[in-house]
Amino acid sequence: MRIRGLVAVTAAALALAGCSPTNENAAEESSGDVTFTDGVVRAKGTDKEMTGIFGTFHNGTDEDVTITGFTSDVEGTYEIHEVVDGVMQEKEGGITIPAGGSHEMAPGNDHMMILDHPAEIPAGDVVDLTIELGNGETLEVEDVAVRTMNPGDEDYGEDGELSGHEPEHDH
Repeated sequence: MRIRGLVAVTAAALALAGCSPTNENAAEESSGDVTFTDGVVRAKGTDKEMTGIFGTFHNGTDEDVTITGFTSDVEGTYEIHEVVDGVMQEKEGGITIPAGGSHEMAPGNDHMMILDHPAEIPAGDVVDLTIELGNGETLEVEDVAVRTMNPGDEDYGEDGELSGHEPEHDH
């Protein structure tokens, strides 16, 4: 299986347009690929120590693929989250993308989180990701745009902390 990362639009285009990314590069995907398109990192200031990463995973292979974790070039703790009854929590077992299918990572739904990062991640920057797959392979995704986004349907609890959540591991 060949692994390839895509970001459907460049960070410069996002910064200039200020609108939602499009999926214009999806046609470039070919059978045998796992890709991440329309990636975006929510910008954050120093008032919070966490942020979310959103986009769509596409599985062009003939087997189910499980996303088990990720790391990035931004220091912190990395977790895959889900939102259940409006409460964000770590998603046990990762995310399985069916053969030939896709899975959207979105505010108020499944998404990736960078926790324990007190420094600013400003709009206009880019972040590189390494997505970990259940078969031991990785997906390198470069230049994921950082932009200002409104919060999704997520309960961060009192003082911006995650409801019912304690980070379990650092990468």
